[in-house]
Amino acid sequence: MRPRPDDIFVCAFPKSGTTWIQHIVHQLLAMGYVSPMIEGPDAASVEAMESPRILKSHLTYADIPKGGGAKYIYVCRNPKDCLTSFYHHHRTWEHYEFEHGDFDVFFDLFMDGRISFGDYFDHLNSWLESIEKQEENILFLKYEDMLVDLPSAVVQISNFLEGKAAEIVKDEKKLDKIIEASSLASMKMNQNRWFSNIYFQPIHRDKFIRKGGSRDWKNHFSLEQSERMDERFRQRLTASAAGGWWKKEMAWEGGQNENAGEPRMAML
Repeated sequence: MRPRPDDIFVCAFPKSGTTWIQHIVHQLLAMGYVSPMIEGPDAASVEAMESPRILKSHLTYADIPKGGGAKYIYVCRNPKDCLTSFYHHHRTWEHYEFEHGDFDVFFDLFMDGRISFGDYFDHLNSWLESIEKQEENILFLKYEDMLVDLPSAVVQISNFLEGKAAEIVKDEKKLDKIIEASSLASMKMNQNRWFSNIYFQPIHRDKFIRKGGSRDWKNHFSLEQSERMDERFRQRLTASAAGGWWKKEMAWEGGQNENAGEPRMAML
């Protein structure tokens, strides 16, 4: 597909906050709830959409359509919580045929990159290239920062989008309404709204947005699995911009949502 100047791409590895960001963008532009996946069976209908298009994707930075002045919002999440959420996602959607799947089995599949959209670390590293290239049309966000300070994230997104989105947050009442509608508690209500234009259905619709939050992985990982993930993180990300991220979120011992001192990504 060929991007248009006013396209907005919401990008992430699966279960890293795609639906959350998509919802915020729609609230800022008053355009409903759901965005089509450009790599899905409905991709042909994307060309027929009226502008501005809000599009979501799990493609890597190398594979995402570029050009035309489009803007890209990429959100990432620590790999332990991402893996845990993706495990529950596989148990929820019938096309995975994993409703009664074992966590240990899924852990190994994730670590080997033998899941939908491949290797988590390959994906994140591909988008980290945009930091090195200083791409001005890419906003890089962390899921955990949004948990700690959602209002700042909403304002950051609105300023990045400019135009109508930037104007709407100047109205304090409208901003408060968007923040409330974008809270995880609010998004867990009426989850049928997320399924209006998708081509397969979940087994349990009420579990699409299951929990949110940080450090749920501690309820599933063994110490050995945690150490394996830590070692993989060091091997794949230490030399990157993400090398110092998520120390507290990924620590075997630690409190929930402790982000003090962690770097925050600004508009690039």
